[in-house]
Amino acid sequence: MDITRIFGRQRMMEKQKMRNFMIALVAVVALGLTAVGAAIVTVDPFFHYHAPLHSFPYVVDDQVDMNPGLAAHMDYDSVLLGSSMTVAFDTDWFMEDMELKTQKLSYNGAYPKDQAIIMDKIFKAKGDSVKRVFLGIDELNYSSDTEQTKFPPTDYLYDDNVINDVKYIWNKDVLLDYVIRPLLDRSDASEWNRIYKPWWQPMHYNLANVRLYYEPAEEIPDTTPLEDYIAGIDANLDVNIIPYIEAHPETEFTIFYPPYSILYWYDAYRQEQIDKIVAKYDHMTRRLLEYDNVEVYFFQDDEDVICNFDNYADHTHYSPEVCHYMVDCMEKGDRRVTLDNLDEELDKLRTLAYEYDYAGIDL
Repeated sequence: MDITRIFGRQRMMEKQKMRNFMIALVAVVALGLTAVGAAIVTVDPFFHYHAPLHSFPYVVDDQVDMNPGLAAHMDYDSVLLGSSMTVAFDTDWFMEDMELKTQKLSYNGAYPKDQAIIMDKIFKAKGDSVKRVFLGIDELNYSSDTEQTKFPPTDYLYDDNVINDVKYIWNKDVLLDYVIRPLLDRSDASEWNRIYKPWWQPMHYNLANVRLYYEPAEEIPDTTPLEDYIAGIDANLDVNIIPYIEAHPETEFTIFYPPYSILYWYDAYRQEQIDKIVAKYDHMTRRLLEYDNVEVYFFQDDEDVICNFDNYADHTHYSPEVCHYMVDCMEKGDRRVTLDNLDEELDKLRTLAYEYDYAGIDL
């Protein structure tokens, strides 16, 4: 027998086995990828393709990645926007008080650009069916660069490029943390009316808890000229906020300034910022009130709220009860500022911030 022919036949058999193995491996990998992709697309935990399935226990805890999908596919006629100052709101209150089906789309530490990015998504999806935009404004962030965001938007969840969706469809963390884990432990499923809710419980809202997180600001005077702050505010309003107000005159924009505790004003007092902050509120409010579809609510001088530490878990974040109170005020028109009463409200704030007995706080 020809030994060369025997070895040749063996090599051919080995190559065939290797070929069959590779085909099987590719088939297994393809099947696995198909299963993973199908699971993620079907459940769609970031709501990139469709609204949530009624029976799935979604965990809604990633604002940057989930907000664009929520904006695109949830059923709503109003939205709640803002920073962590808006996460303790229960959106059922808007239905109870105003018959508005409200979608919370908060971004912790939000800058004006964050609001512009999500408003693009909102109005692209809903157009003029959006009856009301509730927007919490933190004046500190409105002097920032107009392109600054708290966290970079995830490209494949914010753009319309279907090719880069592979980063979502075959994402190990999405599969494990947002598809498999919720199925195994349904106890973490989010309440749709309270998504992004803070971890603080009722026992955490008191002065003792505030003390854990608060350190008085250093007594270093703020030397930034007021004009620089105002220029930043004007730029951000012109680029990131007012274009949406002007483009959607049928939508009512309800602006509110979150009520930070009196300790926020203690810091402002120590750094000689009170007059500048009040001037920023004044300028911003007057610009916003130039539009007929804008109303502004001012809670910063509400002593019953900001001077009661049982309302706070740290020196700025307030309880759900305060959030409910603000919804009630916005429904009734209480705490609303107009060009007729703005000076009076700002004078009250300035007086409170300068004359409060900070030494009497048990820090």
